[in-house]
Amino acid sequence: MKATIINIGDEILIGQIVNTNASWMAHKLNRHGLAVDQILAISDSKEAIFKALDKSIPDSTVILITGGLGPTNDDITKQALAEYFDMELAFHQASFDNIKQLFAQYDRVVDDNYEHQATMPVGARILINKTGTASGMWFEQKGKHIIAMPGVPREVRYLMKYEILPKLILELDTPTILHRTISLIGKGETHLSELLEDFEKGLPSNIKLAYLPDPVVGTIRLRLTALGNDAIVLETQLEHHVRKLIPLLGTMVFGEGKDSLESVIGKLLKDKNYTLGTAESCTGGMIAQKITSVAGASAYFESSVVSYSNESKVNLLAVQPTTLVNHGSVSEACVREMAKGAQQLLGVNCAIAVSGVAGPTGGSPEKPVGTVWIAIAVEDQIYTQKVQLGKERMQNIEQTSTIALNLLRRFLIGDL
Repeated sequence: MKATIINIGDEILIGQIVNTNASWMAHKLNRHGLAVDQILAISDSKEAIFKALDKSIPDSTVILITGGLGPTNDDITKQALAEYFDMELAFHQASFDNIKQLFAQYDRVVDDNYEHQATMPVGARILINKTGTASGMWFEQKGKHIIAMPGVPREVRYLMKYEILPKLILELDTPTILHRTISLIGKGETHLSELLEDFEKGLPSNIKLAYLPDPVVGTIRLRLTALGNDAIVLETQLEHHVRKLIPLLGTMVFGEGKDSLESVIGKLLKDKNYTLGTAESCTGGMIAQKITSVAGASAYFESSVVSYSNESKVNLLAVQPTTLVNHGSVSEACVREMAKGAQQLLGVNCAIAVSGVAGPTGGSPEKPVGTVWIAIAVEDQIYTQKVQLGKERMQNIEQTSTIALNLLRRFLIGDL
């Protein structure tokens, strides 16, 4: 059973806002057995709306529309839909009462614009929006459900949760769709596809494997999707195949579901009763930011030193001036001393130290842009690694942070 999402708004097309409604709605529909076949972003015009409906209705059981239901002249979705479905517009008392109730909370008076907004297509099912002034509209045509909502994300989520999804579930015989995701780092999509070729061939026809790489961060997720009618049977199937998949990937796997690299590291540090600090040059504090984005990080994260200049490396982290003269700041010798200095200065068991040429300038023939040295110190042990990344500054910073965190994870699980 297929669904289409149509997001109306010139502000989406010109990049003025991010279309968060589409991703949120697609996720919710998928969880309830409705596979989103297409997502359309269109302009605020009757012609665009008609064209999108003509394209979507033949192949989709459910069409969800957002945007263009406000009280101003540029909000033409309601008029366009009434014309498309050959319906008259008439004053709708329940919608007007809802507007008055919302305005009363702020001691405001409803003007003529909002009385006009309370006119609704006669014959459509009207969905009262208790979080805003624009009601939703539900049209039915030959077994197809076309539902329009305002574009404000808060209002979309209210109507979906309380007015749309519960009724769709009752009216449609939707299948069950379940997902399991595994997060990993260390190999690219092509290598993984070759590694898992036999595993994929052995999957039953109702389970599919998808590769979801994040090239900026440098991680990849594998998603198993199962389709069927019995949730318990599907869950058992998925669990069986997940347990077959993970051993094939080994220590590349760092988590399942919503696990992040930093949350997994936090659990490892707490289990070992270790504390962590960072000494960051080229990453400018991003490693610390990732670690502290996890709730409860104060139990194991102590502090960070952003030692961007050579002077700060010497004065704060006790890097020897001769080290900088003889080897430079982007060197194994430097990050080793940075990691040791961070342990001593911050009083931590574990330290991550990074120094590199983030770019786009500053490189040399010996140390081109993207050259990074990383040191991981755990108690009295230190592991170092040199990586050669690309030319994009922010991508280098992101990838360095991810690689450094993964090295710490591998150190903590005994994989280095």
